[in-house]
Amino acid sequence: MAASLRASSSSLRSRLLSSSSAAWSPWSHVLSSSVHSEASNQTETLAFDEIQLSPEKPSTATAFVLHGLLGSGRNWRSFSRALASELRDRSPSDEWRMVLVDLRNHGRSAGIKGLRPPHDMSTAARDLADLVKARGWAWPDVVVGHSMGGKVALDFAESCSRGDYGESADLPKQNSFGCLILFLVK
Repeated sequence: MAASLRASSSSLRSRLLSSSSAAWSPWSHVLSSSVHSEASNQTETLAFDEIQLSPEKPSTATAFVLHGLLGSGRNWRSFSRALASELRDRSPSDEWRMVLVDLRNHGRSAGIKGLRPPHDMSTAARDLADLVKARGWAWPDVVVGHSMGGKVALDFAESCSRGDYGESADLPKQNSFGCLILFLVK
């Protein structure tokens, strides 16, 4: 009995690991209209989704949203939409772009070749800087992280302040974003 359960479990695990997350997402058709999703198979970059409520308008601010251990950026889609909507309602002149990053070895980034060890928080933070540089983006205004993602966000901010990513790296700005998040959670 135990052997057949192990074989069944192994088969299920193999199917889950070999399938793309988009193939089994029940929400992909609902979210596709206002979520710009882009995965990169290039070495040394991360997969991510972008959420911007009005994609035709240029974004005025960017927030990176980082998931926790065993999660992916997709876990934060609803939250990011609500946050972007609330921020727009409070300041109509601001158009926030939320970048939901799949950290190394998580989500769609798990299949990207070239993310070499060590697989620790400071390397995950460097991956964020590499993503910004590879895409030619401005440095994010805010980095929000849950659990492990929070630690990566702190390492990213600390490394920016030390100039580890070059002189062009801007430290994420301090603002009332955290208070707004607490307001939305209540």
